[in-house]
Amino acid sequence: MKNKVIRNLWLIIINSITLSRLIGALILPFIFYKYGNSVTSLIILILYLSDAIDGFLARKLHLTTFFGCAMDAISDKLLNFVAFILLGIMYNIMFCPLILEITVLLINYLIYRHGGNVQTSKIGRLKTIILDIFVILSFVVISLYALNINIFTDNIIKLLINIFSIMIIIVDFIAIIDYDKKYKSVKNNPKIKHIKYQNRKRKTINDIKHDLFDTEYYLKHKNESILKQFYK
Repeated sequence: MKNKVIRNLWLIIINSITLSRLIGALILPFIFYKYGNSVTSLIILILYLSDAIDGFLARKLHLTTFFGCAMDAISDKLLNFVAFILLGIMYNIMFCPLILEITVLLINYLIYRHGGNVQTSKIGRLKTIILDIFVILSFVVISLYALNINIFTDNIIKLLINIFSIMIIIVDFIAIIDYDKKYKSVKNNPKIKHIKYQNRKRKTINDIKHDLFDTEYYLKHKNESILKQFYK
């Protein structure tokens, strides 16, 4: 995008959509407590749709940045954690996917600490899509029951929630196996050095701010370790 003003405007719009998902996830428990299942379901649907919108715009307009990717990952994880906590309060089986999602996060952190790249794999992206679908469906069937739209009985809803939870657990386990392979590959690769042991100069705050929002820098370094980006 040649026009810098327009480029920056679109960057603000895209990042605002991402940050709104982060804020939405934080206030979701209060919405759930005050307005119940139906309103919560609608908000969650909007928040999950925002994930598709900001990603589509960033790729379509070639405005992908390290900041956008980092905020997108944080917002998605937080939204998933909050959604599973709320579902788990109603149906305890939904705490199982929450534990597995925390496990995925911990493995990614280990990959990051060992100097690996933490970009989402194809299996990870597929897991996210399936997880989003079943979380949304869970809130939809629960909200229909709360609104006395008796399409499903209480027993059928419990059965559906159990099925949704099991499907999420299966894809989470597949993702954990995939990320664990990546972690072992990074950990046992002698060519990957820990950034903390490298005699390199740290970037200044201004350098980091530039690199966070610069699209060309992201495209050039996106396959490198996140830790490496803090050093010149």
